[in-house]
Amino acid sequence: MLLHDTKVNPSVCPSIAPTLDRVMRQVEYHCFADYRTRCIDPLYKELCLIISEVFVLNPETFIKVNGSLMPIRLVQEVYEQLRNDHIRLVFDNFQEVSCRVYNKKAYLRTALYNILFELESHFINDGG
Repeated sequence: MLLHDTKVNPSVCPSIAPTLDRVMRQVEYHCFADYRTRCIDPLYKELCLIISEVFVLNPETFIKVNGSLMPIRLVQEVYEQLRNDHIRLVFDNFQEVSCRVYNKKAYLRTALYNILFELESHFINDGG
């Protein structure tokens, strides 16, 4: 018994490529290039892809962030506020993690969500 056609209509489902381009502009991706080598660490692109994926998901559904199901619409609103300095701090913090992260995508999704609320306190607590 065939219930319905499960094919995704590309005109309805947003594509990740243009969304990734928009996210890269939003976070000023070009600024992540090392001034000596002009290379960009692949983790920066991975962070942009995670943000892009959340943007293309149906805002009426839920996603797990920090171990809790949250409305995607809320996560999208938070991710809309992310800028270059947020992404840099997530990158730096991830490099300092001393234990193995098994679900990197979920870890980074949560880190991206939380960084919006922690950026200023990080610099105050860090002494600078």
